[in-house]
Amino acid sequence: MSEPDPVYVDRPAALARLVDILLDEPAIALDTEANSMFAFRERTCLVQVATRRQTFLVDPLAPLDLRPLAPVLADPAIVKVLHGAEFDVLMLKRAGPFEVAGLFDTRVAAASLGLGSSSLAALVSDVVGIELDKRYQRSDWGERPLSAGQRRYAAQDVCHLLEVADVLRERLHQAGFPHPEEVAAECRRIEALEPAPPEPIEDRWGRLKGATGLDGLGRRTLAVIDRWRQETARRRDVPPFKVLGNDVLLRLAAERPRSGREVAAMLPPRLATRLTDRLLDLLDDAEDLGPLARPRPAPREDRLPPDVALRHERLKVARRREAERRSTDPTLVLPKTSMDALARAKPVPASADDLHRLGFLERWRIEHASDWLLDALCGPGGRGGRRSRRS
Repeated sequence: MSEPDPVYVDRPAALARLVDILLDEPAIALDTEANSMFAFRERTCLVQVATRRQTFLVDPLAPLDLRPLAPVLADPAIVKVLHGAEFDVLMLKRAGPFEVAGLFDTRVAAASLGLGSSSLAALVSDVVGIELDKRYQRSDWGERPLSAGQRRYAAQDVCHLLEVADVLRERLHQAGFPHPEEVAAECRRIEALEPAPPEPIEDRWGRLKGATGLDGLGRRTLAVIDRWRQETARRRDVPPFKVLGNDVLLRLAAERPRSGREVAAMLPPRLATRLTDRLLDLLDDAEDLGPLARPRPAPREDRLPPDVALRHERLKVARRREAERRSTDPTLVLPKTSMDALARAKPVPASADDLHRLGFLERWRIEHASDWLLDALCGPGGRGGRRSRRS
């Protein structure tokens, strides 16, 4: 495809025409742009779509209801080519009640083939011979109007994807079993992803790096100041770090300064005048409330019994060895969910038939990997020299 000359879609009638075009396409390329670095809750700010003839930029902030895209996204007969699709699938599902089917992720394909850097820019350079301009990667995509440079950048992210996908599919075919199968399995996993509900703002302080090392009054101080920070960020619709950085927040909680001069010394000069008095009040509020008990840890499913932990570690080592042998991604060789379930399986599988009876491993995966899986599960000599019927 030549350099992008995108069609800007910001009206319902134009979106309806686009949907009619896409429903007749065997494959389309997709990407999204969001504003996570500029908003309290990121939102989908742009959806880029490309056919083999044309590139479109769909603007949900026009405002434009994206729901007419639902039949396109849900149709498995229309291949949706994305690169690093997890983020985009989750953003689309937040933007509307969408289902996604027919996904082909070029990042996953590149990882299966062991192509080193699997960035979109690297793939386009390798396959198409074009260097993408990444100057606008960190743009505020929530600002309008978009500049001509932003539009060109957004269009370039999809206009070469179908060509890249063609080449990667051919390389997967040449690589043979199990590369196409493992890429398809990972794409089906990504299609099924669902966005997690937003975490309550009063609970977010506990995820900050360094929070667990604070004493009781430090935890209370961190919780009080972070709640104020989250509420301020939500009101201003900015990320919390733009109200007050994590490093300053943790230092205030750990040292609990007593004077305005001490507080101001911890703040960037641009914030000292505006925030010193407010932070002093919050420090006083935290002291009045008193120490906060250490949060009771939720029951951890990853605390495995010793025998399960041993099998899990052997599976992880065997998976890494197999991935290195094939120069591919370990998570494609055996997904973490499958590895966890295998380690917990009772009775411990000792044959390919046992693996089939578990019900969660694909037939092709058992055919390809049963020997090293069973060796890892049963340990040295644990299979008594028996080999699977598929060896």
